[in-house]
This record gives sequence, structure tokens and C-alpha cells, in this order.
Amino acid sequence: MGQFNHELPLLMITLMNTIKYILAALFMQLAAISYTQQTTWEYVLRTPDIDEETFTMTEGIDGSFYIGGRSLLLGQEYPYKSLVFKLNQQGTLVDSIHFTFLGKWTSLSQIIPANNDNFVLLSTFRNSFSPFSNGGLMLHSMNSNLQLSNQTLFWADTNHRIIASIGSSESFGNLFINFAVTVPVSYIKSYLIETDSNFKIIKQKFLTDHPRGYSHLKKLDENTYWGLNLYSNKYDIFDSAFNFVKQQKVPEGMTGNFGVKWDSDTSFYLLGENNEHQLGFLRQPHYFDTTGYLFNSWGRADTVDFPAFTNGIDFHNKDSIFIGGTHNMPYFVIDPGQQPVPTWFVILQTDSLLNVRWERFYGGNANHLMNKLIATRDGGCLVSGTRYDYLNDPVPQTDIIVLKLNSEGLLVGNAELPETRMSEAIVYPNPGTDALQIRLAVQHPTALMELFDANGRLVLSQHLHQKENRITVDQLPSGTYIYRLSADTGLLESGKWVKM
Repeated sequence: MGQFNHELPLLMITLMNTIKYILAALFMQLAAISYTQQTTWEYVLRTPDIDEETFTMTEGIDGSFYIGGRSLLLGQEYPYKSLVFKLNQQGTLVDSIHFTFLGKWTSLSQIIPANNDNFVLLSTFRNSFSPFSNGGLMLHSMNSNLQLSNQTLFWADTNHRIIASIGSSESFGNLFINFAVTVPVSYIKSYLIETDSNFKIIKQKFLTDHPRGYSHLKKLDENTYWGLNLYSNKYDIFDSAFNFVKQQKVPEGMTGNFGVKWDSDTSFYLLGENNEHQLGFLRQPHYFDTTGYLFNSWGRADTVDFPAFTNGIDFHNKDSIFIGGTHNMPYFVIDPGQQPVPTWFVILQTDSLLNVRWERFYGGNANHLMNKLIATRDGGCLVSGTRYDYLNDPVPQTDIIVLKLNSEGLLVGNAELPETRMSEAIVYPNPGTDALQIRLAVQHPTALMELFDANGRLVLSQHLHQKENRITVDQLPSGTYIYRLSADTGLLESGKWVKM
């Protein structure tokens, strides 16, 4: 009879324990990921008698969020102050700071991640009285506790009026920066600057030949600098001394406030507004040559859909691209964020080939204006912008609103109902007259529309089979109705509709 191997059971027990610990760790990791994705929230920064706007935000190493912009006493035109506030992963305010320079008009343009959870702040400043000149660009270092250091100033010519700035972080912590100015007779010109990580100038040039102001910048190599000119809607290329080399028109006639996300050293995704006032988005395989680009668009023919003002396209995974803008934005007005019209944040998700996977709307009960969208490391996204509650505010006041959404664009698990309503269909105009329009999100190709009068009686029922649907209601008397939209795909929405 063979001898019994006493080491075999011990080996099996050890192996089973190892497998058990591995499975437990995987389960905990999956649970953590699931929990994080369900951590969605809404944050509204509303300060009595203060107008607040946001232009920039970023995610810290620990999952906190840093949001920046400016604030102004309600009813005054000047001076603005730069504003930064920090939210934790649950959307709770941790801290905030305001700062200015010598009492001048000061506005934070950008928060740029640096190293070890430190950041670079780009602000512009100028006189708060006409002609609003004698200003320039102000840089700060900021740590995760919102402490500022290393203030550095770049002055423009005393006759120049600062209007905008943008920067990009390059290798070795260098910064590639543009700030645009208006010179006498209202020509738009630009300063290009490259600094080291301590904000010391490596090179600079004032561009005087054509109107230039850049919304996005990138240093491609030591001899090639790329900029997206917001005023000519062209890609501009500069050499190592910032001499202009060549330019190329953005495809599809796209304009507006562009968004850019690079997916390699030479290729990128771009968001803009096409010539039908819709969101246009493309992938360009080369930084300059437009051959072989992919393109898609989204929007309605009878309204304006405008890209997020500072950047509305981002991703961590190219198969889950988030695209954001403002739906029904007032056009050709001085301050679209303070117009008494209902607007929505709109967010799309596409795959890497720009096929729209889903679309969702947020708002409609106030004027919502999207300024920036970023993809978050948990697979969701963060959206910031302004809100003007024209139905309840007797004096126009803009508040900052921040939405943390999961990978499906949902607000879930909130203890309190969010002030911002999410919709997957829009009924308009509201109030209306002889017809109403219904926009269905792409993930709901069909739906049932039911309309009830004030007594709860069903007065209209119609199946919808298109993205855009028009229903005649001239036979109905004036009054308030309740609509209900439902579909097997999960759509279930209701609301009031008023016939004049």
C-alpha cells in the first residue's frame, strides 16, 4: 500500500484560502467601483446678492474636484474676483477662496493640473474702468488646500484690453500660454508665451498680423506649436520661435466654442457648432491634415444647440466619449445666461466612431448654460455651468451648478430630489397653441404619448415613431394638461403642458 502524502491536503487548503482571498478582493473592488459609479450628486453655489460663473474644473488625485471662475456683486458691472472652490467625492463643499490683484477686474480662466496634486491657476486682470486696459495675465501655484503661492505677472501693453487666456501643460512642467487682447480700433491680437515650471519665460511673441485668439493649444514637438484660432476657425501652426507657418480650416464649417480631446500625440477629437446651429463632432487623425476625418452631428433644426463654452468633450476610454452643450441657447444676445428662456444642459455619449449611444437633458425649469464637461476616473462625468432661475428671481442672478453623473449620465441615489430635472424627452413649446413638438432621445426610438385634462381624463393618445414628432392639438380647449410619455425601452416621463 502506498504512503499517504500529508503535504497534499495542506497544499489544497492553502490554495483554496488563496483563491478565497483573491475572490474577496475582487468582490470588494467591484463593490467599490459600483459604489463610486453610484456616487452622483448635484451641487449649487448660490450666494445672496452675488453673480457667480464657472469656466474651469479638474479632478484631483484623491477624487476631489476643483472648480474655478469669478464672482461679482449683483447689479454691478465691475470688478470681478477670481473664485476657486473644492468639492469632495460626495459633492460637499470643502473650502473656497476669492482673490484679486490690486482691486482690478480679475477672472480665473483655467486650473491646470501640475504634479503631486498641485495646480497652476491662470487669471486675467485689467482696470475696472473704461477703456479697461492696463492689465495682463496672472499665474499662481495652488496646492490641494487652496493655498496660493508663486504669484507671477505678465503685463500686456498699457493700451491693450485683456479678453481671454488659455494654457496647456507640456513636458517637464512647461506651460504654453496664450492671452488675447483687443488693441485700439478693436483688433484682436494675441501673446504667445512658453514658461518653465516656475513660470520663468522661455520664449514669447506678440502676434500682430491677423486677428488671433486661441481656445486650445498644444506643443507637438520642439519645433511645432499648434493652436485652434477661435476667430478664424482654423488650426494655426508656429515654429520654435512662434513664427506663423501655416493654417488649415476646421472641417465641416464648424465654429463656436470648440472642445478638444487629444487621443494621441498627433490625433484628436473636436467638438464645435456646425452651420445649422447643431453640435458637430469629429475625429481628425492628423493635427493639421484633415484627410480621412470622421464626423457626426446632433441637434434640432428649429433651435440652437451650442457646445460647452470652455470644453465640452472628454473621455478616459475612447469607446465612452462624453459630449456636452446647451440646448435651446439664446443666440446673438450679449448675455445668453441671463435671458428668461428655458434651456437645458445636454449630454451625449458616443463610441470611438462617434455613433451616439444615448442623450439626456438636464434643466428646462430655468436658464442653464454649460461651461465645461470632464470625464471622471470612475467612468462618469462632471458638468458645470450657470443657472438663472428667471421664474423666481426678480433680478437676474447667475448661480454655479455642478452635476456629478454616472457612466450612463444618471443622477441616482440622492437623498434629496435634485433641483435639476433630468429628461430623455422634451415637450415644447410650453406654453403652446395649436401643436406641440416632442423630441425623443436616441435610446428611445418609439414611445406612447398620452395627454390628460385637468380632471384626469385622457384626451389624446398617439404612438410616436420618430426622433422629432409633431402633434396637432388645435381641437383642444385652452388650459393646463398633463402629458405622459412611456416606452418599453424604459422611458417614463410626465409633466404639465399649457395650451394658450
